[in-house]
Amino acid sequence: MQAASSRGLNISASAGHTAPQSQSLARSLRPIPITVVTVAKGSSKGAELMALEWADKLKRYTSLSQIQVKPNPKNAKETAVAVRHEGERVLKVLQPSDRVVLLDERGRDISSEDLARLLAQASDQSWPLVVFCIGGPYGHAPAVRARGNDTIRLSKMVLNHQVAHVVLLEQLYRAWTILRGEPYHH
Repeated sequence: MQAASSRGLNISASAGHTAPQSQSLARSLRPIPITVVTVAKGSSKGAELMALEWADKLKRYTSLSQIQVKPNPKNAKETAVAVRHEGERVLKVLQPSDRVVLLDERGRDISSEDLARLLAQASDQSWPLVVFCIGGPYGHAPAVRARGNDTIRLSKMVLNHQVAHVVLLEQLYRAWTILRGEPYHH
């Protein structure tokens, strides 16, 4: 296993380029457990139903746990202080052995195939758990950024935590179907 301080995985054949769609990524691998940590105070019923649907599908391939960390109250005097407190809460749920992937609009772009490669490499490198972190309204605290092994983005646009959560779960499901060679991903 790599040290927790290691940085991003080399998930593309060459920098900035993804493998052609025709190249199969289907393979056998250990179903690496996944945790999704979200800084949020709640979700709408519609977002909860969609997240539950994708989580149930994803559980066909691997174990999934989801942790919601409460954001700092609106009456926090300074944004930096609020973000620091949120970060402390996130760090409490992380273990030193976790592979931590931060979701951030300033992260690097990856394709669905790249996400499948990230999961496969994490499994190959015997990480016990991959944790995806969705930050609060002001992003990730500096301490959480320092702890992250990789930072990716789901879109160039900023997504609220509910939308990002649903998109992430669907993409994780898609990544597993790619790795299994199933027809969901065209």
